[in-house]
Amino acid sequence: MKKYADKPAFRSFGQTLTYADVDRQSHNFAAYLQKKLRVKKGDRIAVMTPNLLAFPIAFLGIIRAGAAQVNVNPLYTPRELEHQLKDAGVKVMVVFAGSSATVADVIASTPLETVITVGPGDGSATKLPSPPVDSRLSGAIAFADALAEGAKLVFDPVVLNGDDLLFLQYTGGTTGLSKGASLSHRNLVANTEQFKAAMGSAPPSADDVIVTAIPLYHIFALMVNFITYFSVGADNWLVANPRDMDGFVQTL
Repeated sequence: MKKYADKPAFRSFGQTLTYADVDRQSHNFAAYLQKKLRVKKGDRIAVMTPNLLAFPIAFLGIIRAGAAQVNVNPLYTPRELEHQLKDAGVKVMVVFAGSSATVADVIASTPLETVITVGPGDGSATKLPSPPVDSRLSGAIAFADALAEGAKLVFDPVVLNGDDLLFLQYTGGTTGLSKGASLSHRNLVANTEQFKAAMGSAPPSADDVIVTAIPLYHIFALMVNFITYFSVGADNWLVANPRDMDGFVQTL
């Protein structure tokens, strides 16, 4: 983020974040998690959003705070969500406002204590139209407010190493209950380097523009589209709804 500070990192809904913007915003989110929500190293934080600017900010903030991210499909049914939140022991969750009804359906039967809601423009300088947050989540915190409050707090860097937990990445559940695969920081570093090596004569570079239409909550987009291309300073265009074919074609 320091090396590519002035370059565009992510684009979404006409908004652009530079690497410096992502650095600053994720630092602020980490400070909020650490000082306001008392998140400790190893805590599990769920993220349930489509491909929005808030996703990379939340992810980098979560791991800066030493926590582990639990990726959740925004199309999950209440039954699927309840199992995952209970199985992972999630107390804090970041959720797209449009998926907040599913969280409201199950929150009483899960360990969940804090819900942070996300809109399409969160993380950028522009407030964009967003679906309403389910009225049952009356204590929910807006992601934009968490970033603003975190900017006023002092963040204490957390010591991390390759063996520390980075993700609890849940399987699809097609052959039984969905299971959380434990992925360490070293797992993702190794996977990133393997992908770069496999690309041979066309390795990812800072000159690349990548369009991310597959969901970031799945491991392929997370490892390849996000982490690998972010590590080399590429320009990443996030597609929140690839089923909007006209919008998708316009992005391309």
